Amino acid sequence: MDKKGFASRQMLIKKELLLNYRNKTVLISAITIWLLFIAATVCTILNYQTSHKQRLAANALFRQQWEHQQRNPHDAGHFGTYLFKPVNLLNVFDTGINDYTGNTYQIEAHIQHEMSDSEAENNDAAMRFGKLTFALILQLLIPLFLLFNTSTSITSEKESGTLKMLLAQGLSSRKLIWAKIWANYLLIVTIVLPAFILITIAVLCSTDSALLLPRFGWIMITFLLYFLLVTLAGTLISAISSHSGKALLTALCLWIFTGIIFPKAITGVANRSYPLMSRATFSDLVEQGYRKGIDGNDPYAVRGERYINSLLKKYHVDSTSALPFNVDGLTLQYNEDYRTMAFNHYFKSVEKSFDQQQQFLSIAGIFDPFVSTKRLAMALAGSDFYHHEHFFKQAQTYRNQLIRQLNMQLAMHGKAVKGEYIVGPKYFSQLKDFEYRLPALKQVLNLRITAFLSLLGWILILVLFLQFIASRYLALHYAAV
Repeated sequence: MDKKGFASRQMLIKKELLLNYRNKTVLISAITIWLLFIAATVCTILNYQTSHKQRLAANALFRQQWEHQQRNPHDAGHFGTYLFKPVNLLNVFDTGINDYTGNTYQIEAHIQHEMSDSEAENNDAAMRFGKLTFALILQLLIPLFLLFNTSTSITSEKESGTLKMLLAQGLSSRKLIWAKIWANYLLIVTIVLPAFILITIAVLCSTDSALLLPRFGWIMITFLLYFLLVTLAGTLISAISSHSGKALLTALCLWIFTGIIFPKAITGVANRSYPLMSRATFSDLVEQGYRKGIDGNDPYAVRGERYINSLLKKYHVDSTSALPFNVDGLTLQYNEDYRTMAFNHYFKSVEKSFDQQQQFLSIAGIFDPFVSTKRLAMALAGSDFYHHEHFFKQAQTYRNQLIRQLNMQLAMHGKAVKGEYIVGPKYFSQLKDFEYRLPALKQVLNLRITAFLSLLGWILILVLFLQFIASRYLALHYAAV
C-alpha cells in the first residue's frame, strides 16, 4: 500500500471514530457496557471472596476434625472427610458449568461418591437467569452492540447518499469497507480494554498468578478474535443490505440464532443422541457388580474366601490367626479395591457418553463461532467439563490412596494390639492434605484447538466475502445507480 492510500485510510478511520464519538446512541451503549462491567466486577469479587472463604473455612474445619480423632483407622475411613473444588479468579470470570456440576467430593470407605452440592441445586435464580459475569457480557452483550453498530455502517451511507458521492470521488469501495471495519473494531477494543486491564491486575495480585496469567492472555486473544469476527459479519450484512431496517433485523436474527437458539438446540441434540444413565441406575450397577462380580459370576463371599485362601497359601499357614498381620485390614482393602474396580468399570460407560457429547459440541462449534468462543473461554477459565472431570479424577485418586493407607495401617499394626486398635491425632495429622493441580495450559489448548481454528477459519471466510463484495457487488451496484 502506498503512503497516499495509507493516509487516506487513516483519515477514513478517524472520521468513523469521530462519528461514533458524536453518536449519542453509541455513547449511551458504551456507558451501559462500562456500568455492566463495574457491576460484573463487584459480583466477581464478591463471588470469589465468598467462595474462597467458604472453601478455606470448610477445609480447615474438616482437617481439624480429622486430626483430632481417636478411632480405629478403618472407622476413620467411614467417618471420612470432604474435598472442595478450589476456586480462582478465572472461575468467577466465566463460571461455565461449575454452578451445575457440584463442587464437593465426599471421601468414605466402601462408597465411591460422585461430585455433589452444586450451587444450582439450592439457587433457583441461578438456574433460570445465570450470573452476571464478564464472560456473559463479552460473549453476548458486546456482540449485540457490535452487530447493531456495524450492520448500519454502510447502509447509513447508502441512505444518506454519501456512499455514491464517495465512490464518485474515486474512493474505492474496498477502502471504505475496511475503514468501517477497523473503526468499529478499534471502538470496541477501546471499550473493553479497561475491563481487560482490571482483570489482568486482579490476576497479578492473586496467589496463583503464574498459572492464571497465561490463561487469561489466551482468553483475551480469543475474545479479540471473536470481536473481529462479529465486526466482519456485521459489516458484511450492511454491505449486502438495501436499507438499515433490513440490516438491523438480519443482525438481530443472527445474534439470536447463534447466541441463543443454536447453542440450546445442539445441547439438546447432544443429550438425546448420547444419553447418560441415571445416577440411581449407575449406583445399582456398581452395587450389583460388587456383590455378584463384574461378570455376574463372582459373588462377594466366594471372592473373599478365595482371597483368604491365597493369603494362607502364600504365608504357609493354616489359619488367619497365624498370619503375621491383621487379616481384617487386608480383606477390607481387597474389597475396597474390587468396589473401586466395579465403579471404574461402569463409570467408563458414563464417561464415554460425556466424551461423545463433548465431541459433538466441539464439531457443532465449527458452524457457530459463539459456541467455539464459549467453549474455549470456559476451558481457559477452568470451568468446563474437562476441568470438572480432571478434579474428580484427582479427588478419586486421593480418596483411594487415603483409604488404602488407613486399611494398611490396621493390617500392619493391629495384630499385636489386644482389643480394638485405636490411633490418635499424632497419626491422623501426618496424613497429607489434598492438593488439586490445574492441567497444563498446553494440554487445554490442544483439547480446544478445533474451536480456535474455527474462529480463524470464520474470520478468513468473512474477509474473502468482504473482499468479493467490495470489488464486485458494492461498486457495480452503485455504478449502475
